[in-house]
Amino acid sequence: MIAAVLLGALTGAALFGVLLRVAPRRPAPMVELALLDIRHARDGRSSPPDRVTDEPAAGPAGWAEVSWRAGGWLAGRLRRLGIAQTALKQDLAITGGTLQAVLGRKLLLAVAGLLAGVGLTVLVGWAAGVGVPAGAPLASGAAGAAAGFFAPDLRVRRLAQRRRAEFRCALGGYLDLVSLEMAGSAAPAEALPSAARLGAGWPLALIRDTLYRAVRSGRSPWTELADLGTRIGVGELTDLGELIELVAADGARVRSTLTARAQTMRRRELADLQGRAGQADQSMRVAQVLVAIGFIVFIGYPALVAVLNF
Repeated sequence: MIAAVLLGALTGAALFGVLLRVAPRRPAPMVELALLDIRHARDGRSSPPDRVTDEPAAGPAGWAEVSWRAGGWLAGRLRRLGIAQTALKQDLAITGGTLQAVLGRKLLLAVAGLLAGVGLTVLVGWAAGVGVPAGAPLASGAAGAAAGFFAPDLRVRRLAQRRRAEFRCALGGYLDLVSLEMAGSAAPAEALPSAARLGAGWPLALIRDTLYRAVRSGRSPWTELADLGTRIGVGELTDLGELIELVAADGARVRSTLTARAQTMRRRELADLQGRAGQADQSMRVAQVLVAIGFIVFIGYPALVAVLNF
């Protein structure tokens, strides 16, 4: 029994060490913005997000190098199979991650989950002194591998959803500022960067960087903003850029379109806030009901035992 406990503790410690080395660090938002910017080509267009190299970047060593090379191998296989991973690339674009690093973590965690599932099933059967069916280790290993493979996706998706919510909130205020600048007889080419300079958050910094690349490359700022929305998965910005591009010659229509879109985004954000508040209220009610049921059981259990033993 003591040997089984020690073996389980060593297995858990080894798995914890693997997860600790593979788990990504969370850089600051401005660092992530810089990582997003360096993946763009000099002409203002984004470079292929699934491009991989044979050598690890910035000299990673140990597990980081293994993860990097494994990610490069998996990215190459997916590219040959025609699997675009569009949603994951959009999530990584707004969180500042790289596809190769995430795919490497997915592979390593899948292997760790497979070994953990098989090892724990055999260990539990041996400790309990019962025979383990032949398919049980395979089933538990497959479940562990699937959980490890999709765990990085869930983490990146949650972070990307939070970043997109922040970006949409800042985008609504930015559109109002652009509309006010245009109301003061400013041209759209002047109002866009002028309004972006009024904020210090990472969403406005990303917009400023996008507008700067548009000026350097000679592209329309609305086209560049639409490309930014497509790249980071913010459909509101993509639709806005494409819509404004059609009426860019009419300043009055541009201003009215910006005002209407800002109002729509504020109403949608208010509806989302009300929905989350309702979910929190329902959760509190369920918690109160469970506490009340537990209190009734706590009070009534001694009486019930006394009646049954009478």
